[in-house]
Amino acid sequence: MPILKNRWWYTFASIWFLFAASLPAAEQADPQPEISQSAAARLKKLPSHKGICVVLGLPAEKQSSILIELIRNSEFQIFFQSDSATDVTQVRHLAEKNGFLGNRIFAEHGPIQSLALASNLADVILVEKTAEQQVSQTELLRVLRPQAIAYRADSELKKPVPSGNDDWNHPYHRPDNNPQSTDQNARAPYRTQFLADPKFSPMPEVSVAAGGKVFKAFGHIAHKKNQNAILNTLMCINAFNGTILWKRPLPEGFMIHRNTMIGTDDALYMADNESCKIIDSETGEIRDEIKIGKELADGPVWKWMGMQDGVLYALIGNEEVKVDTQKSARRGLGHWPWGMWKGHDYSDPKQAFGFGRTFVAINLADRKILWNYQEKDYIDSRGVCMKNNRLFYYCPDKFLGCLNTETGKQLWKNNDEKLLASIGSNQKAQHYVTGYATTTYLKCSDDYLFFAGPQRLHLVSASAADGYMLWEKEHGNLQLVLRNDGIYAAGPKETGMKLDYATGKKLASLPTRRACTRATGSVDSIFFRTRGGTVRLETASDTAQHIAPMRPPCQDGVIVSNGLLYWGPWMCGCELSLYGHICLGPEKNSAAATQNIPPRRTVYTNQLDAVESLAHHSAAWPAYRGDQHQSSTTQIPVPKQTHPAWSTQVTKSALLTAPVIAGNMIFLADRSGVIYAYDRQGKLLWKQYTGGAIFYPPTVSKDRLYAGSADGRVYAFAAKTGQPLWSFRVAPEQRWIPVYGKLISTWPVAGGVVIQNDTLYAAAGIAHFDGTHLVALDPITGELKQENNTSGVLSPTVNSGISLQGSLFIEEGELRFLAGGVYEIARYDLQTLKCLNTPRTEVQSQFRTAFYPYYPEYGKYLSIEHTLADRRELVHDASYEGSVFTNLTLKEALPPGAPQEKKEVARWLSMRARRTGESFKRKNIWEDQQQRRFTSFIVSPEVLLAAGHPDEQPEAPFLTAIDIEQGTDLWSHALPAQAVKGGTAINVDGSIIVSLENGQLLCFQAD
Repeated sequence: MPILKNRWWYTFASIWFLFAASLPAAEQADPQPEISQSAAARLKKLPSHKGICVVLGLPAEKQSSILIELIRNSEFQIFFQSDSATDVTQVRHLAEKNGFLGNRIFAEHGPIQSLALASNLADVILVEKTAEQQVSQTELLRVLRPQAIAYRADSELKKPVPSGNDDWNHPYHRPDNNPQSTDQNARAPYRTQFLADPKFSPMPEVSVAAGGKVFKAFGHIAHKKNQNAILNTLMCINAFNGTILWKRPLPEGFMIHRNTMIGTDDALYMADNESCKIIDSETGEIRDEIKIGKELADGPVWKWMGMQDGVLYALIGNEEVKVDTQKSARRGLGHWPWGMWKGHDYSDPKQAFGFGRTFVAINLADRKILWNYQEKDYIDSRGVCMKNNRLFYYCPDKFLGCLNTETGKQLWKNNDEKLLASIGSNQKAQHYVTGYATTTYLKCSDDYLFFAGPQRLHLVSASAADGYMLWEKEHGNLQLVLRNDGIYAAGPKETGMKLDYATGKKLASLPTRRACTRATGSVDSIFFRTRGGTVRLETASDTAQHIAPMRPPCQDGVIVSNGLLYWGPWMCGCELSLYGHICLGPEKNSAAATQNIPPRRTVYTNQLDAVESLAHHSAAWPAYRGDQHQSSTTQIPVPKQTHPAWSTQVTKSALLTAPVIAGNMIFLADRSGVIYAYDRQGKLLWKQYTGGAIFYPPTVSKDRLYAGSADGRVYAFAAKTGQPLWSFRVAPEQRWIPVYGKLISTWPVAGGVVIQNDTLYAAAGIAHFDGTHLVALDPITGELKQENNTSGVLSPTVNSGISLQGSLFIEEGELRFLAGGVYEIARYDLQTLKCLNTPRTEVQSQFRTAFYPYYPEYGKYLSIEHTLADRRELVHDASYEGSVFTNLTLKEALPPGAPQEKKEVARWLSMRARRTGESFKRKNIWEDQQQRRFTSFIVSPEVLLAAGHPDEQPEAPFLTAIDIEQGTDLWSHALPAQAVKGGTAINVDGSIIVSLENGQLLCFQAD
């Protein structure tokens, strides 16, 4: 057996020992050395076998192949960093060869004194002995998540849980139902920690967070097809990097939106209509089960739970209305029909959700029942809360009561007519303005009780000492957050206000809460929904800040735990730019110290001016969709008849970009970060690697090829040979984060690059609150000519601005891209890069985006609005998520002086106009009646080339040529897969190149 010379190789070998035994025989092709029991024991110390594993340096014994062994026998994603370009290239090459590059293995070239990951991300760090002297303990601790371990040659380094972190271990933070965190570390300003799956959620959704994990329970109603996969599912997620650790099914028929879910350091207590399951938080297995016998309660159904000082308190009762699991066949991102879903009318307390008559207290150490208490009337669990050894409960229209939690004895019971009249009967709710009928409506502080919520007509305050009413307010549809300085009551229209506890006196007005979502609080902020996006009320100044790309999720609101903030996933579309499970953390200490960051510009050759010329100087299709304007037009005639000429499998493991063509060479890239060059016969000429995914195709200009990468850099190569020329980091720092299964920069160059007038333009960023960064570079040297780092905050008043949510193009002499939410299109002066958008101070969003790099299944459909020489127009509208579209049409010219119809880029406005008849009416010269939608267009003088598929038939993709004058197909070819977005290109000889979602590149030539 070989000698294991260092500690982390010892750990790698241990991983093989544990996982190889479970692999099928076919996957155990290479015999592995026997591993000792002590090595296996070493592996058991790892906090997790899933998540992010950082590897620094390579061992001499195995070199880069050891990373492949680790990947094949674990569920890690590996982030490899080295100051050796040779090692990085070796890792990238081997990872690509095995299909792991850009999805399981990510390699960064740079000095490891400064690790390129964000803070608190890594589940394990493995430091090779030669790298040990280069990285500090401080830097290792920064990158490790709490309780994760760095393994060095002769020692282990474990990161402690930071002082001041708080858990959100009940659905409303604590059993007092006050959604106010005490976390001292989750403070503004914020940066993105991760964007992760699941992107979409069924209804309802309940979340808790504890022990470095987030637990999410997903319910029984899918309003869109994208929610079906996790109907009735419980999910455990790594709180620091978004890794889904395990899933397990939830029982069907039980409505989960209630307080029957509690997280602890090592377990999740999850109750249903049979029992309370104690689920191991590491494995997802049920450790134990607590059931309440028939002698104590009306039935076995758990209505409410609260935990305090090692005791579990619960309301138990009769069987309820069993809800039906509802799958959906509706496509798109969101929006659903509000209504009185089954059981939500609360018509009969004997069967209504959450109504019961028996409280119990259970000692968790021995599972013994300490006491039980029963009322003859039914208690509404939406009106139950607990604090300071007092359990408060409400029987609608009858009384308010209080129990001593130590003894189970009733302390008081109040049926005062004034109190009950003010509280009033339960309203139905179930409306987008009010919210959900299932929402809790009773909260308590040390001295006060508060009734407010979707079902309430009035806000009522009562004394916690005896239940007598203290004061009331006219509006009850308020989402309350109880803080030391006052009651924050977020409400619709002008009803939001900050109130004094004792008197109910209005202390300040709050911004309007938009609709159903609940409010939550951090140590310095209150979060709730505005018309679009999130209001962050800064409590020190009572001023409103805007987090534009995402709104608080429908039932959870913003969860605050582990020093971090969590949004999503979502049931709806609304005016959102980002979907998924989204986490933000404090900007402070979120990345490596700036003094260790390498220079932005790297030059790879001293011959930047001497680049080998392309054999043919013609640039038939040198940029995405043909040119820097994304016009999708050409003067090259599309052949009237074609045949398949050749195909090649570029990759099987990553989504391709569209192709570009220059000098009879075909260039494209993929989401593993590889750039490819092919000749006109489909032969690979060269390929090169970047550090991150490439979402849009390269741009070719003056014998050079340029690409923007998700590692935050722009790269330049000699187009003919692939010789690296230079790279420039547009991102302000090296800070990689998890984004939907990949590790990329917080500031990816995700929108491609454009070139005009000897200047290269690029932009980096995801969300405005992280910053949006633009540069103008010299294309020959890569030197910086101009930059703008401020448009992420256009309005300091509300702290919102431009988010990079679209590909870059040039129009009307301006650099533009989709801006996400507040601003539909971002606009910049080409000379100065000054942002030309007028700042908006409203705390609202109105524009939708589903950016293709992050949502390729939605952002791929294209619209067209092309004006012909005679002013007739080719028109096809596709909504941004592909659920609504118009037929492709040739329309007559607009009359002189008639206004051009204004359409959202997302095309929702045009859809609405089409439905209501508000759009300007023009005669259709022809209309395609085949109900097709499209992912690519090329407009030539006489022929429209289009790739797409029939509506509702994505399995039948095609490439077709349409006679523009007649609207008839000249020819059509079935494709083996859908064309990628903008995935067609045309060469000077009329040959057509198509890149497909299955990784193939196809060529069609004239007959």
